[in-house]
Amino acid sequence: MRVFIAGSTGAIGRPLMQLLVADRHIVFAMVRSANASARLSNAGVEAVVAAALDAGYVENAVVRVRPDAIINELTSLPRHYTPADMKAAEERDAQVRLQGNKNLLAGARAAGVRRFMVQSSAFWYAPGDGLADETEPFAFEASPAIAAGSRRYAELESSVLGRNHIEGVALRYGFFYGPGTWYTPGGDIGEQVRTQRLPIIGEGQGCRVGCMSMTQRLRL
Repeated sequence: MRVFIAGSTGAIGRPLMQLLVADRHIVFAMVRSANASARLSNAGVEAVVAAALDAGYVENAVVRVRPDAIINELTSLPRHYTPADMKAAEERDAQVRLQGNKNLLAGARAAGVRRFMVQSSAFWYAPGDGLADETEPFAFEASPAIAAGSRRYAELESSVLGRNHIEGVALRYGFFYGPGTWYTPGGDIGEQVRTQRLPIIGEGQGCRVGCMSMTQRLRL
């Protein structure tokens, strides 16, 4: 299968490419510059240069490759996981996810691509009892920030699901741990722990009633 990956340099994209190559798929990785071409070529992946927000370049790239499937892992997350850094990256991240996804879908239509997978999130379910599953609605009536995130991921999902010309899949991710993520001994959270910058809940003992009720309300 010919697979086109957008967002190939992130914590998910890198191991994903390795697994697809190992399974003998023909993998194309959309990158912003030609500097990555040699590294990707050594890994058995063909680099396709196109900026995610440039609609014409993205469409042309997809049409040129004519993949069987597109996997959209586009994000613009900050290197440091702090409230300030996440807030600063929010607008750019939303733009990359939404507009980048529209550009990829336009390319998919032009190239006759039948399968399309998009990254969604499992953090935005509406409050309720028990564990939430994929049939639960998003939290559109929550605080402004949560409601905005809910609308963003609902838009991403609706753009690829239920369309006649595309077999769409939306994967609702949670946090990721391991190489390339914030959550490793050498990652940003590990560094915050070592330098005593990570807030400790409940004086190092965690919390019970208050935190549990919040977790239940957010259904994380």
